Amino acid sequence: MIYIIFEREGPKGFNIYRYSSRLIHSCAAASVESKMATMQHKIFCVRDFIKTELATAVRRAFRLRFNIQLPTRKNIFRWNHQFEQIGCLCKGKSSDRPPVSEENVRRIQDSFVRSPRKSNRRASRELGIPQPTV
Repeated sequence: MIYIIFEREGPKGFNIYRYSSRLIHSCAAASVESKMATMQHKIFCVRDFIKTELATAVRRAFRLRFNIQLPTRKNIFRWNHQFEQIGCLCKGKSSDRPPVSEENVRRIQDSFVRSPRKSNRRASRELGIPQPTV
């Protein structure tokens, strides 16, 4: 037999139940579905964290409300910090590529004007610039 501690609080604190290993695997697979946190989930976590200031309490309430994979303590703290600093839980805009200086653009253009059949890899090595930039 295997003992599992459930986080549901009973009249005397945590309740301990006994299950066979076969039952544990089937219950665990069926009861929790995995997916990324939506904005609704983030808002719930931040609001609950502001009330309780306990990540464990937030996770417990999250599981009871949504019945999906719990957010990590790190994510709960990160979302709360982001909300306190920025005032928003939205993802920040990120550009796909870092900006390239005008000097590097000229160097790359000159390199290909001199030898148009040169490969990007070779130009990257010669100019000392990362290949995605070329």
